[in-house]
Amino acid sequence: MKQGLLAFLGAPDRAADVAAAAERHGLGAVAIEHDHILFAGSDLPSRRLADGSVILGDIFTRTGVSVQAPADGWGNFIAVARQGDTLTVERAALTGMPLYWCRHPNGILCFSHLELVRDLLSDVSIDWEFVGQALVYSNLRTERTGIVGLLELLPGCSLAFDGHGAAVRAIWLPWEHVAKPAASGAAELALALELRVDNSVKAWSSGRSDILLELSGGLDSSIIAASLSAAGADFSAINFATPGADGDERHFARAVAERVGAAMIEARNDDTGIDLLSPPANLHPRPGAYGVLAGLDHAFEEAGGGKAKAVIGGIGGDNVFAFDSSIGPAVDAFEQFGFSRRTFAVLRDVARAGGATIWEAVRLLVRARRAGPRRGWPREASFCNQAALPAEPFAHPWDDGAVGASRGKRKHVEAIRRILDFADRPDRWYDRDVGLPLLSQPVVELCLSIPSWVWFTGGRDRAVARAAFANRLPASVVWRRDKGRLESLCTAAFLRQRHELGKLLLDGRLAARGLLDAASISAYIEAADVVGNFDYFRLLEIADVERWVRAVEASSFFSPSKDQR
Repeated sequence: MKQGLLAFLGAPDRAADVAAAAERHGLGAVAIEHDHILFAGSDLPSRRLADGSVILGDIFTRTGVSVQAPADGWGNFIAVARQGDTLTVERAALTGMPLYWCRHPNGILCFSHLELVRDLLSDVSIDWEFVGQALVYSNLRTERTGIVGLLELLPGCSLAFDGHGAAVRAIWLPWEHVAKPAASGAAELALALELRVDNSVKAWSSGRSDILLELSGGLDSSIIAASLSAAGADFSAINFATPGADGDERHFARAVAERVGAAMIEARNDDTGIDLLSPPANLHPRPGAYGVLAGLDHAFEEAGGGKAKAVIGGIGGDNVFAFDSSIGPAVDAFEQFGFSRRTFAVLRDVARAGGATIWEAVRLLVRARRAGPRRGWPREASFCNQAALPAEPFAHPWDDGAVGASRGKRKHVEAIRRILDFADRPDRWYDRDVGLPLLSQPVVELCLSIPSWVWFTGGRDRAVARAAFANRLPASVVWRRDKGRLESLCTAAFLRQRHELGKLLLDGRLAARGLLDAASISAYIEAADVVGNFDYFRLLEIADVERWVRAVEASSFFSPSKDQR
């Protein structure tokens, strides 16, 4: 495994099984100390900093001077350090590479991919409490996984182990940046954002050759294209086009590729590459790749996206650039400025961005003020047995700070949390060198500080990002209001497989445990009324959980828990 990481916290002579697993997967020893041992794949960078920390992955400087300690940098890294008799494992904020951990008979086992510990875990069983959460709290990623006793070290957190007990704490939180709102106007913020994005893309692309950019033709990936060009990066692009017009953005992508001087592969993404029924290709500690997006993975491989190429994508732009179709930004402005000309101007901008009249925006504002803010993570229980599923979500380190934040900023942070759940899911990115520059810590911290209403300046969403790159991209891309969609593709895949999908769900493990509403699923499958009705996306979410459960139970290391026997 080229990008794998395997570590044992404890005396190396008590972890012969871990060393053997590393050797089987082609991992080499990076550090061997009296109280820990680290293994990494051949394509995973490693270095030791001046403070003695070992860095696995990419760490970039925050200030321009050499990084002396993990706190001096940002990136896609895991840092292992010693503080007295305590070992600490730190995962970089936001883009830190995935890391899971569990107790080992002689210490702590840490790893990046479930495949690496297939022969090390015993009595593996599914955490059905987690499964219930996964069914009703979409994209809620906490430290809990679907495997009993297996936890994820979340981005921006550290794990401390003193040889006996383990403790996790958050070392980066979004709220301190939300609490320092930028006082500059949209024009000045656009310049600052342009610089942050350019510097972040330059950091990600430095030292990488033959980069492949996933260029949709939308604003976000186009911004990355402009920054890669400015950095002098060695890159080409790939675009995925669907047979239906809603997902065919080739004319936009071509215009961007021509503007930045990049060659572009045009790959066909059709529903024949979408298998909604088979087990996932790669098994993760929680449900991983979305079945409905498998066409992208197949198109990528067929187009020649070999593992040797580093991939850079523009995902996260909507989330980081505060794309928000609610009235939240106007509510924030009202709370800040009261009844004023400034609030009226914001209402006008938000209404224009959403295609509404200002009076409709006023009504929504009044209604939102009366209703008060929504608390907690959104819960969706359609097609499920409500009584059998949890009413409260698992805790997350970012929960507490939400209480004092404005409505718009709570949604902004929630959106960032959602996209972080996606960052390691696509099968085409599995064990591959992937960079997601728009989720870079310096970019996210600046964007969090920008008041929610400023993002709608001039009546367009993501206004600061649009202004930042207006002179470097085709106007047709910078100022477009529509977005590419996959509805026609997904509808075709669902209709083609709906009866088999119904059997998968109604005869599956989730139904057997009483977690599903079989009657409503059966009725929807038989009606197949998908014209203007996209409830099947909800069924596909449930099917992804079912497919994951079956894959775990069919795996070589699965051992049923007592209530499963």
